[in-house]
Amino acid sequence: MVPAPNGTSPDPERRAGPETDGGEPVEFDEAALYTVVREAVKDALLDVIGTLLLVGIAFVLVAAGGQAVVSSGSVVETGLGLLVALFGIYLAATSLEVIAPVREWF
Repeated sequence: MVPAPNGTSPDPERRAGPETDGGEPVEFDEAALYTVVREAVKDALLDVIGTLLLVGIAFVLVAAGGQAVVSSGSVVETGLGLLVALFGIYLAATSLEVIAPVREWF
């Protein structure tokens, strides 16, 4: 059956528009919505702050490791400097989600 062009139906029992399931109209609770949105924003802000702090720590580790490599007097100091710098690179990459953390590798 094709509806009339003006949007009315020839059958008075049928209404134009979406059909409902016969239940009550759905209303949302403003207080519950506020709580959910507030918690989501708080979680997002804490996530951003945590990521920035981890990237800052990673930068310091890379700089310290690089300085240890450049000013090293022995192979052990060079190795430790490289290890610290590589850990800083790993920390930055995992906090920015470029690579997966070690706990997800296995």
